[in-house]
Amino acid sequence: MTTGERVRLGVAGLGRAFTLMLPAFQQDGRVALVAAADPRPEARRRFAEEFSAPAFASVEELCANADVDAIYVATPHQFHAAHAILAAAAGKHVLIEKPMALTIADCQAMVAAAARANIQLIVGHSHSFDAPYRARQSWCGAAGSAACA
Repeated sequence: MTTGERVRLGVAGLGRAFTLMLPAFQQDGRVALVAAADPRPEARRRFAEEFSAPAFASVEELCANADVDAIYVATPHQFHAAHAILAAAAGKHVLIEKPMALTIADCQAMVAAAARANIQLIVGHSHSFDAPYRARQSWCGAAGSAACA
């Protein structure tokens, strides 16, 4: 991937988290949804129809897809570590939903897998730029840090 190219994103998990993030992905010209994985046949069928892209029954199959640059891990929390480690082992960058994992050991294993594979591991998304946070940040700056402690 070079500057100016679209990130070819694969989605692991087509549930609620994906549904909430879908508008952001669709509105960002830097992202192309190119594949997905979900154990539910109906979810795979809908994704394949809507995006004219393959939808796999397993995250392993998604990670093996050469058309995918990065994987958005939106599976249930207990699978985050395993799925992020699979993606890293396949050389895919990872955007993972919160929480990153359920244990510190799993988080450390994910970071180590990303380092070994020389891929980016990002825990998303941040609310830092949402209006309520920006307003509080602005008010706290004016009021002084003691007022916001």
